[in-house]
Amino acid sequence: MNHLRSLSLVLLCLLTGFDAFAQSYTQTVRGTVQDADTREALIGAVVAVSGTEPRIAATTDLDGRFTLANVPVGRIDVEVRMMGYDDLRLTNQLVNSAKELVLTIRMQQALTQLQAAEVTGKKDRQQVRNDMAFLSARTIGVEETSRIAGGINDPARMVGTFPGVAGDPGGNNTVVVRGNSPKGVQWRLEGVEIPNPNHFSDDGSTGGPINVLNSDMIDDSEFYTGAFPAEYGNVYSAVFDMRLRDGNDQKREYTLKAGVIGTDLTAEGPIPGTNGGSYLANYRYSTLALLDGAGIVDYGGVPRYTDAAFKIKLPSAKLGTMELYGIGGRSAIIDEDRGTEGDTLFSRADVGSRMGVLGLGHTRTLGEHSFIYTNLSLSGNGSGTDYTESPAPGESAQELRHEDDLAKWTWRLSSTLNTRINAHHKLRSGIIISAEQFRMYSNSWDPDRDRMVVNLDRTGEGNTVQAFTSWRWRWNEQWTLTSGVHVLHYDLNNATSVEPRMALRYQQRPDRAFTLGAGLHSKTEALMTYLAQDVDAEGRIITPNEHLGLTRAAHLVAGYEQRLSEDVQFKGEVYYQYLYDLPVENDPASAFTANNMVEWFTNKPLVNEGTGYNRGVELSVEKYFTRGYHYLVTASYSESKYKALDGQWHNSRFNIGPVANVLAGKEWELGPADKDRTLLAGFRWSVQGGQYYTPIDLQASIATGEQQDGTPVWSEKAGAIHKVDVVASYRVGRPKVSHEFKADVQNVLNADTPVFYYYDQRTKTIKDWPQLAVLPVMQYTLRF
Repeated sequence: MNHLRSLSLVLLCLLTGFDAFAQSYTQTVRGTVQDADTREALIGAVVAVSGTEPRIAATTDLDGRFTLANVPVGRIDVEVRMMGYDDLRLTNQLVNSAKELVLTIRMQQALTQLQAAEVTGKKDRQQVRNDMAFLSARTIGVEETSRIAGGINDPARMVGTFPGVAGDPGGNNTVVVRGNSPKGVQWRLEGVEIPNPNHFSDDGSTGGPINVLNSDMIDDSEFYTGAFPAEYGNVYSAVFDMRLRDGNDQKREYTLKAGVIGTDLTAEGPIPGTNGGSYLANYRYSTLALLDGAGIVDYGGVPRYTDAAFKIKLPSAKLGTMELYGIGGRSAIIDEDRGTEGDTLFSRADVGSRMGVLGLGHTRTLGEHSFIYTNLSLSGNGSGTDYTESPAPGESAQELRHEDDLAKWTWRLSSTLNTRINAHHKLRSGIIISAEQFRMYSNSWDPDRDRMVVNLDRTGEGNTVQAFTSWRWRWNEQWTLTSGVHVLHYDLNNATSVEPRMALRYQQRPDRAFTLGAGLHSKTEALMTYLAQDVDAEGRIITPNEHLGLTRAAHLVAGYEQRLSEDVQFKGEVYYQYLYDLPVENDPASAFTANNMVEWFTNKPLVNEGTGYNRGVELSVEKYFTRGYHYLVTASYSESKYKALDGQWHNSRFNIGPVANVLAGKEWELGPADKDRTLLAGFRWSVQGGQYYTPIDLQASIATGEQQDGTPVWSEKAGAIHKVDVVASYRVGRPKVSHEFKADVQNVLNADTPVFYYYDQRTKTIKDWPQLAVLPVMQYTLRF
C-alpha cells in the first residue's frame, strides 16, 4: 500500500509539474507595429494587455518593436493605439509558458486625427488582413484550427465549418464551395499560386488526405469563397491564401509532435549577425511508416510520406526585408487486393506523388506612402501510378492495366505595388508572369480495343501573364468602395480574359453593416485536359482539346452583418454565380461537362459552350472564444445546375443542397489562474446533402465487363451525410517547457452512409463506398 501511495504521489507531481512549489508562470509577448499600407515601422505606438493590474504596456521603439514582459500565461487581449491610426484590438491570443508570443501588428491610418483619438471599436475577428476584401472572406486562425473538432490541425479541414463549404465525406480535405467543383479551388503561399499542397494527389486535383503544410509553420491565413478582389486570378470557386509565420528572432525554440498523422520536429530562432533575422524549419515523417519499419505494425498498404518546410527572414534597414522559403513533400503507397481470404492477388496499385515550392520574397518601403512586394518562386509537382491486375479470376500472373508519369515545373515572378494616396484613397497594382514546363504520360487499358492505349504523351511549355489594379475609397466612416480589374492571358490556348471587380460596404452603425460584391472570374483547365490525345477514325493521333478556352463565371454577392453582443456575430450572405463557357462534350446528345470532375482528365472532345448557375444563402452565428468557450452555428442551402449541348438542364454533381454545422468548445483552467494547466473539450456535428450521381446499368456492365452508366444522367442523389467529431486536450506548462496530450476523433458514432456507388466486376454487383469510418487521431506535443 505504501508503494502505491508513493507511485501515486510521483505521478501527481509529474502531471502538475510540482506547481505547488513553483512560482506563477509568465511569458514574454513581443513584436513589431507597422503601417499597413507602407510597411514602415510605427514609432510611439502603445501596446497593452487588456485588463491587467498593474497595467502591462509598452511603447514601440525606433524600429517599431515592443516587449511586454511578465505576461501571465493563458489567453489575453492586446490593445494597440497610436495617434493618426485606427485603434486595434487583437483578441484571444494564447500565451504559452514554453514559447514567446511574437506578433506582427499592422495599423490602418484613420480618416481624421480627431477620429483616431475617439475610436473605441474592436476589429472584427473574422476580418481578413486584405483590406480590399469586404465579403465572402474569412480568417483561418492557426490556434483556432487546433481546437476545432475534426480539424486535426489542417486548415483545409477547418474551412468545412464555414457556411457554404462542404467537406469530403470520404476523408480527403477536398472542399465543395457554393456548388462549384473542387477543381476550381486555388492554393496560394506567400502571395503566389502553388500546386496542390497535399500528399497522394495529382495534377488537376486540389485536395488530399494529408496536407504538406504543417500547422506549426503556418501563420493566420485567409479563405475566400466568391467575388474575389482584383488581385486573385485564375480561379472561380475559392482561394486558400496561406502564409508562413516568422521564426523567433531572439531565442531558439523547438516543438516536437508525435501522433497518428506523423512525427515531426520544428525549430526556430535568431540568425546571428542580423538585426531581426530569424529561421523557422520543420520536418515530418509518416508515423505508420516508422512503426512498419520497426516491425511494430505489419499490414499491407502502409502510407509513406514525408514533408519539410522552412522560412528564413533577413531584414535590412536600407534594402528592405528578404524572405527565403520553401515547402516540399513526397508520398507513396502500395495497395494490394488479395480478396477476403488473402491468398490470391487480384490487383496491385503502386501510387506516388510529390510537390515542392522554393521562393524568394522581397518587401521594400518606397517613400512615405508606398511599398513594393516582389516574389520569385519555382514550384513543381508530379505523380506516378502503376496498376496491374489478374486477367482472369484465379490467375496469379499480373498484367499492366494503367501507368502514368506526370511532372510539371513552374517559374513565377510577381510584383505588387501598394500606394496610399491619402487616408481616403489607396491603390494596389501588380503583375504575375508564369512559365511552366511539363512532361505528361498516361497509358491505360482500352477494353474495346483489347490493348493498352496511350492517352497522354507530351512535353512542352506554356506561359501565363496576369495583371491587376484595384482602388480602395474610404469615403467616410460608413461607406467604403473597392473596384478593379484583372487580366489573364494563357498562351497554350491563346485565351484572354478581362475581369472587372467591385465591392461596397455600408457600415450603418458600429455593430451593423451591409455589403455588396460583383465580378467576373475565369480559370484554365487542368493541363492534362489540354494535352489529352485520342485516335481518330483513320488511326491518326489527335489532341481534341488543345484549343479549349477558359471556364468563366460572373459572381454577385450581398451580405448583412450584425454584432449581437460584444463577442457574438451574425452574418448572412446570398449569392448568384452565372457559369458560362463551361467545357462540355462536343456532342449534341451528351450531357458531359468537365465541371463534374474532381480530378484527373478526359480525352473527350470538349467545347466551351456549356452554361450553368450556382445560387444559395448562407447564415452563421458565431460566439468568439471569450470567457473560456466558443460556439459556431452555420446553415446554408445551395442549388447548382448546368446545361450541356443536349440542351437540357441537369443537376450538377455538386448540387448538394443543405449544409449545416454546430460546433462548440470549452476550456477549463485547472488550479490557480496563473498556472499553465488547461483542459479543453469540444464537439462538431455536421450534416450535408449527398452528391448527385448517374445510375449504373448493371446488365450492360456485366455484358461489357466494365461499369456502364444508365439514364437519366445525374438523376440520383446520395444520402445525407451526418457526422459527429469530438476533441479533447490537456496542456500542462512549466517554465520553458509545456506538454499537450490531444485526441481528435472523427465520426465518433461511426456513421456509414454511402458516398458513391461503383460496379464490381469480380462479384458482378453494384457496391457502395461509405463515408470515412471512425478515425481517432492521437497526438502528443512537447514545446521547449
